[in-house]
Amino acid sequence: MTDYSELNSTEKLLDSIRTATPSQTAAKEIASPLPESKGSTSLKGNALINLCAGAYLAGTCLSLVLTGEAGRGGEKEIVKWQIIPYPENMGMKREGFPAFLRSELTSFLSGYKNVSIWTAIETGDVKLRQLTLPNLPDAKLANAAMWALKKEIEIDPVNEIFDYEFISDVHVNGVKKKNVVAFSGNRNTVNELKTLFKSAGFSLDGITATPFAIQNCILAGQPDTGGQPVVVVNIRRYRSEIFCISNQGVLVARSIKTGSFSLAEPFIESGIVDENITDIPNFLASRERLDDPGYEDLKASTERLLGKIQRTGEYCSNMFLENEPVAKYYFFGETDDSPALINFYEGMIPNRTSLFSPFQDSQDTIGLAMPASAADRNRVIPTLGIALSNKTITPNFLYTHKEKAITAKAQKINIGIIAAGIAGLLICCGVWLWLHQKENSEIVRLMAVKAQLSQYDTPITKEVLDKKILQAKKKMKMIRQYASDYASLSVISELCTLTPENIEILTLDAGLAEPSNTENENKNERKVGERGRHMRLQGVVLAEFTALESTLTGFVMALSESSIFGNIEIENKKIVQKKNGNILNFTVDMEIF
Repeated sequence: MTDYSELNSTEKLLDSIRTATPSQTAAKEIASPLPESKGSTSLKGNALINLCAGAYLAGTCLSLVLTGEAGRGGEKEIVKWQIIPYPENMGMKREGFPAFLRSELTSFLSGYKNVSIWTAIETGDVKLRQLTLPNLPDAKLANAAMWALKKEIEIDPVNEIFDYEFISDVHVNGVKKKNVVAFSGNRNTVNELKTLFKSAGFSLDGITATPFAIQNCILAGQPDTGGQPVVVVNIRRYRSEIFCISNQGVLVARSIKTGSFSLAEPFIESGIVDENITDIPNFLASRERLDDPGYEDLKASTERLLGKIQRTGEYCSNMFLENEPVAKYYFFGETDDSPALINFYEGMIPNRTSLFSPFQDSQDTIGLAMPASAADRNRVIPTLGIALSNKTITPNFLYTHKEKAITAKAQKINIGIIAAGIAGLLICCGVWLWLHQKENSEIVRLMAVKAQLSQYDTPITKEVLDKKILQAKKKMKMIRQYASDYASLSVISELCTLTPENIEILTLDAGLAEPSNTENENKNERKVGERGRHMRLQGVVLAEFTALESTLTGFVMALSESSIFGNIEIENKKIVQKKNGNILNFTVDMEIF
């Protein structure tokens, strides 16, 4: 991204700077003398995973940093960094810039595979606020965050990309609420970066913002803040950026029109300092005191800058930290090498100032030399923050809450499909086990049959079975013939056994002829009332008058319980008076089985 060239409103702004347009100033910055390309590579030679390259497009150069992990879930390490000046009169919007970017990125990533590439937009392109929202469901939280941000800042949903980051649940006056950081980024800037890298032949995994890049350093423990709120200040050439960061995330991201140019402006007017890329940092580094005669303007500008920084810290403390003071003020940028400015910071904010130098303490361990000059560190540190990005903790304008919701929905669908597939697989396994069990039982039965068959010498064939069936039919026919021949004896024997002494059989008429085969086959289809073999008998009951009916009933019941007689019907019964007493004449018809 091009560095903003607007100047702060000091009392002695040059008329030429006041009237200069941003494009003119940017062109002037690009045309400034540039240092040679420089960089450093780690000497450890570890085989790293989860490689991530940060690419930062500053005003005059391309800064690249590559990070990785020695083991999965391990701490991040810096693999290499490089600062490449743009070719003369080359800017991001020039026709040949994608080719330049492709060449440098290809060279920088040579020998490394599966590298995730991230870049960032400037703080000036981001609008950010920390908000406390009602305890809403996740599906409604995005809209609530957007409307709450619109109340705080004017945002344009068409020209800006909105997103939010959930921080934690909080309780306000006993009511549960949600703490979020809501932010928006310039859509055109994001699309330009995406198009630029695509034209260069590289696909971006993420586009974050410089406030979140600095937050990545804090989250990586570089430096270790102990979870306390801190203010990180980046003093650039034409602008300074102030970030207030706590364990709740980025509280404030502010860009002010005061930079190293504003501090050295009176000396630029007088011709003591040249306005090129290295002279201003060198001039500030040469000062040991700010109260020397002739440098009163430098002291006054520094006091105004530090006053804005302190007021930003106090604002964060009052608005977001319940008056908890900021624990530390970290500085980096073009004033890093100036003892006079560092001592002045310490004098105005005693015991709470320090240089922001992530990974500087572990330099000997990783064998990687960090930039020696303040101007180079001012390029590498934001790029390092970008290279520490990942989709889990770093806000990404290419992967906002909308894309996350689509991904979550797709994951739910995939989980449902997988669950259905597993359920179907379990059902298939159950059916297979059941069929396998049935197969085993049939095999057992087959083995039992084979064991029985093995007892016989004659093998069982169709011809043998047909012969056995024919023999069985002949035997059955013989049995039926015997039954037919001796049916009369069976009937008389059964009747004699069942007839009591006080009943006399007078006549017996039995039809014992065997039905034909056709009749046997269709006996279940006889018409109602049609009877087979049957017998009619007439008899008399000799008993007391009161026992006549009961004796007949008992006789009929005895006949019905017989396996030979069935369908018994009493056709006629009549009490007749005799000299010796009363008798009961009856006629019974029954079927013979």
